[in-house]
Amino acid sequence: MNRLTYYSPLVLGAALMFVMHETIAAGLPAESLSLKWLWVTLAAVCVGAAVQMMMVGAQGAFAQVLPVPGGRSIRGRGAVVGGMLIIAWLVLAAAAALLYSEGARIATWTTAILSGASGVGALLAYIWCWPLAVDDFGADASA
Repeated sequence: MNRLTYYSPLVLGAALMFVMHETIAAGLPAESLSLKWLWVTLAAVCVGAAVQMMMVGAQGAFAQVLPVPGGRSIRGRGAVVGGMLIIAWLVLAAAAALLYSEGARIATWTTAILSGASGVGALLAYIWCWPLAVDDFGADASA
């Protein structure tokens, strides 16, 4: 898997927000219309990062591998738990944003709290499994 394949969700998420820039501008207060492109760019970066994290979560949940810095990876049950919690965090965060736009106050808070708990759980699972991460490639003796 090359870098283009790995980082393409980031680009696709950002492109989605640039396509939807009129929707973002419609939700801005009148005072901040002069900053429209700043808000669109900020939303594109956030959505791109969320789509990228969704891909990492799917990799953990379905391929049972979560990347760790230093050429190592978390494998097995820890990767599945971490990946599923990452996916839950992002799906619930998107649901909370939609509920907020509809004005459902109690449902928004409930979903946002569940999203935050899933995010904290994903972080704790990742930190817990980090020391058990295995080397992706064996020690190269040819160097």
